Amino acid sequence: MRKSRGTEKSEILGAVRAVLFGTIGGCLAAAALLAASAYIITSMGFLPDAAVPAVVLVASALSAFLAGLFAAKLAKKRGLPLGAAAGLLLFLLFLLAGLAGGEEPRLAGSVTRLLVMVLSGALGGYAGVSGKRR
Repeated sequence: MRKSRGTEKSEILGAVRAVLFGTIGGCLAAAALLAASAYIITSMGFLPDAAVPAVVLVASALSAFLAGLFAAKLAKKRGLPLGAAAGLLLFLLFLLAGLAGGEEPRLAGSVTRLLVMVLSGALGGYAGVSGKRR
């Protein structure tokens, strides 16, 4: 059965809407995770400098997972590609925020974070659509 042009457009708009709202949810999750991390670090009193990138990478992965989960829950289908798209968009926002802050990105760190966030977003999207059906 062939889809009409209007149905195709509404599916694309629905997917874009799901990715955008999922990314916004991921940004909010990242802010909450980083605030919690900052509180824990300051209450500990000491954190080695080498541990900071690991904490940021874990917070990025969790926020990308949640972004993919939110996107898939909104769309109710195509969780893997929508989650990966939400993770990619979240990575691009993080990269732009780092560039705006005057930080020069390192290629290896950026590629690692890109892969981690896209894969985490895809897993979150998969988890969002593979839950029990009611």
